[in-house]
Amino acid sequence: MSSRVEKKEEDKILEKEKKVLSRKRKRANKKNEKTLNKTGRTAKQRSQEMTNYRLVEKRLTLAIIIVALLLLIVLSYVFFI
Repeated sequence: MSSRVEKKEEDKILEKEKKVLSRKRKRANKKNEKTLNKTGRTAKQRSQEMTNYRLVEKRLTLAIIIVALLLLIVLSYVFFI
């Protein structure tokens, strides 16, 4: 019985240590990202996000232009024909 209790306590201690280590890693990553942003460079993950945003923005812009042209064609048929 005491071994189960000891095992649970060890598991709790290990879990706390994992949480502390993960917090330290997150803080270090945030700090690194801030310093990279200050110097004008970005981390690889952030640059990939930005390229994805640019691609989506280009697609949306193209879709808006196409819809606007189609709307002009439809309106010209309605009013002039």
